[in-house]
Amino acid sequence: MRQVLLDLPVQRHRGPENIGADIPGTLQGAIREIGREVGVREKGRAGDIEFHQGRLRIGEAMAPPLIQAVKECLQNDRLNLMDCPPGTSCPVIAAVQGSDFVILVTEPTPFGLHDLTLAVETMHSLALPFGVVVNRVQGDYSLVRDYCRQQQIEILAEIPDDRRAAEAYSRGEVLAEALPEFQRHFHVLWKGIRKKISA
Repeated sequence: MRQVLLDLPVQRHRGPENIGADIPGTLQGAIREIGREVGVREKGRAGDIEFHQGRLRIGEAMAPPLIQAVKECLQNDRLNLMDCPPGTSCPVIAAVQGSDFVILVTEPTPFGLHDLTLAVETMHSLALPFGVVVNRVQGDYSLVRDYCRQQQIEILAEIPDDRRAAEAYSRGEVLAEALPEFQRHFHVLWKGIRKKISA
């Protein structure tokens, strides 16, 4: 299913009916609001999993209206997972607002730690509970681990760096099916999330 989404301005400071009404000799109705396509909302299914996604129109800068449209599909009686872009931009804020729990995914690099610190500050400012998943773990990653320990942030799971995972992903395969040994990492993650949201 595919649905085109139009963004209409939410507030009108001066509507077309009164533009220029107080200026002699001006033309009323000279400016009017029109909808414009911001993207599409799509729906699909994979087994028992219902899937919704938003596709932003190329060149469109305003992702939050599309994100809100996708969030309208959330079902309160089911577990809802939302994936959003990295960082702390407006789309991230729009996606995580109202969440019961946020998973911050980082990599064990100085750049990953920098972005993680910004994301942690954002979650604190939004008063949202969160945990961390460290992706592409290879050897010691004390930089991220030490930061999380100092900030009292739980590391929910560590996903090893494995070229086979990237290859499976590039082929569009489900990682847990392509590499069954990865299932235990996701079981650990799910257990940690359930513990957090039920507390």
